[in-house]
Amino acid sequence: MTTGIESHPGVAASRQTDIPDAVRIGAMVFVLAVVLVGSSPFQDRMGTYLIEAGDGGNLANQILVVMVGALAGSLILHRGLSTLRPLLTLSCLAALAWFVLTTVTSVAPATSGRRLISLVILLSAAAAMLVIPRNPRQFATILGSTALLIVVICYASLVLAPTLSIHDALDLTEPEHAGAWRGLYNHKNGAGAIMAIFVFIGLFWRRMGAPFLGTCLSLLSVIFLALTFAKSAMTLMPAVLALGWLLTRSSASWWRALLVFGPLAALLAATVGTVLVPSLSSAVAAILGNASFTGRTEIWDFAIDNILKRPVTGYGYGAFWDSVFYGGGSDAESWVNSIKSAHNGYLSVALDLGLPGLGLVLWWYLLKPFRDLQASTPTPGMPPLTLLLVRMWLFVMLLTVFETALYLPVPPNGLSFFVALSVFGLRYLTCAAVATETSTHSHHRAG
Repeated sequence: MTTGIESHPGVAASRQTDIPDAVRIGAMVFVLAVVLVGSSPFQDRMGTYLIEAGDGGNLANQILVVMVGALAGSLILHRGLSTLRPLLTLSCLAALAWFVLTTVTSVAPATSGRRLISLVILLSAAAAMLVIPRNPRQFATILGSTALLIVVICYASLVLAPTLSIHDALDLTEPEHAGAWRGLYNHKNGAGAIMAIFVFIGLFWRRMGAPFLGTCLSLLSVIFLALTFAKSAMTLMPAVLALGWLLTRSSASWWRALLVFGPLAALLAATVGTVLVPSLSSAVAAILGNASFTGRTEIWDFAIDNILKRPVTGYGYGAFWDSVFYGGGSDAESWVNSIKSAHNGYLSVALDLGLPGLGLVLWWYLLKPFRDLQASTPTPGMPPLTLLLVRMWLFVMLLTVFETALYLPVPPNGLSFFVALSVFGLRYLTCAAVATETSTHSHHRAG
């Protein structure tokens, strides 16, 4: 098994060397630009963005998604479909099969079908991103350079177009965020989450031979993150850095399981758990002084009630908010029309795919990557690439407690892309480690 970011002896490299570097770099930059920026940066939040948010996307985004799919597909075909074989685990196939089933049973099959196509393209782009680069250093350079360019543009926009890059008191829906930086993104929370990811990328780039540029990227991203006032990302970013460091101290399964699953379980208990178990709400309120999480408990309660109405197959991918309770739905005059997600990715998955679908997604995106982490790093310490993937994976899975981050349908969907990149990357690294270990054992037996 070989990928661009991790290869091992004994694998022919002809398919890697026959792709010009200009093509590799251009393809990676284009994919990153689409998933991180999309076709509509610098939205004015004075009303036009509301129209786009409710009409199922725009033509430019749809064209970009198709282009990414065509590019990713052609590069994967060039490398050979065998490069995808390690990714097609039982957990992956079962989850994707459930996506298909719930699309058929969706309350809006056309909407779910379009979302499913976008998801397949996103996953293909994440897989392609791992097999395109010539080596980890090239991967780090392109990833870091693209992130740095985006950060510089975000800073420049604060001076050149402040009304389009800083939340304004004239915002039609959220004037309370006035003064919060958002850069080229349409909301401070989205900008903050991406900046947190850029901190991790900068640290990775620094360890991969670019200490000055990597440090600049991380520092600029930290400052921008702080001034977005995105509380979830601001809290989780340093927490994930600490968890990543602790994960390198020991490779014991119980230790790593405690660090990976413990914080996620604690966050779920302190958030959605307060809706399910009233006594938890009192405990959280006693600690934090407020257990409402800025009104999200009402949204979570509403989402749970509707999950219980269709607990097996859900409403279909993207169908609940777009077709049931948005733009003329049965509760068109209710407060629900002012929101577009459950503000909890796990509840969103249950709404889309039902409780079995949530279980399959957790198997694919949480349990399987943990096993891959253990298989690829059986000793303490982690290589820079592994640590980057673990940091991004942990950050998105923890942020998903507060945001819908796992399967965003259209660009910009950087969090969805990076968590898929992490899950696939850990899988590839595991296969490379297993293949190398098998080769070593065979050599010893032959000797």
